[in-house]
Amino acid sequence: MELRRLHAEADARERDIDDMDARDIRNDSLIERLQREAVVHAEDFASLTERLAAAEHELEDLRAVRDALTPPELPERPGLELAATFIPASADQVSGDFYLVAEGPQDSTVLVVGDVVGHGLRAGRRAAFVRTAFAATAPFSDSPSRLLSWANTALIERAGTGSEFVTAACVTYLPRERLLRWAYAGHPPALSLDEGGELVAPAQGTPLGIRSDPGCPEGSRRSNGDGGVVLYTDGLTEARYGGQLFGLEGASAALGGLDKPSATEAIGVLRARSAEFARGILTDDICLLAARFT
Repeated sequence: MELRRLHAEADARERDIDDMDARDIRNDSLIERLQREAVVHAEDFASLTERLAAAEHELEDLRAVRDALTPPELPERPGLELAATFIPASADQVSGDFYLVAEGPQDSTVLVVGDVVGHGLRAGRRAAFVRTAFAATAPFSDSPSRLLSWANTALIERAGTGSEFVTAACVTYLPRERLLRWAYAGHPPALSLDEGGELVAPAQGTPLGIRSDPGCPEGSRRSNGDGGVVLYTDGLTEARYGGQLFGLEGASAALGGLDKPSATEAIGVLRARSAEFARGILTDDICLLAARFT
């Protein structure tokens, strides 16, 4: 009996040893799996960190491009009171909207508002190039038609013709003669600051970057020292709510309801009315540039 008891204890201890070995094997396997998963998670974390850094860098580039396209400060120009604003539809995206106030010959001023098709860094860089082309050529002509043609030539020489076109409205003002001139390359016509009516050109030109001659004939008139203009991108008239657009009617009515507004007042009213109409939710950026004759 004693021998059988000793055999039984030996068998039990052998089973315990086998169980311990099995647990050790399982633990070793678990440790190896956890180590492999840790390596995978570390690689995923490194990749995620890299993508985040790239996204932050791109966001910085986007903001820099957007600030260059729509600078908060405008130069002082003879015979004009100026105001501008840019309202982004998204805080972390850049579009191709831009505006420019530049010095022209004989104390004239060149006003440009443009819009590149599409969004993102590519559209922003294309807008920056076109804006620079206008700024570079402005000192040599106060003809909106010629300035639009020169910008079109520069764009085509750089990138060729294609579907990534640019619409632009160009207005010049010569204070000595109180002469206002305008032309459009596929862009919404400027509005009269006081009445809200469109400054219609003899014909609408083709957007820049589509063909060698955009064909942008000029309109012109002499002011009596009063009045002004508002240039805008289509984000203003395309502000929407419930399937309805703010439209040209809304923009014209907003300006027509004012009594000889300053450039700043006109910009503020257009911004407020369009935002109110769209319940604060924009589907496209809005770029506004206003000038009152002084």
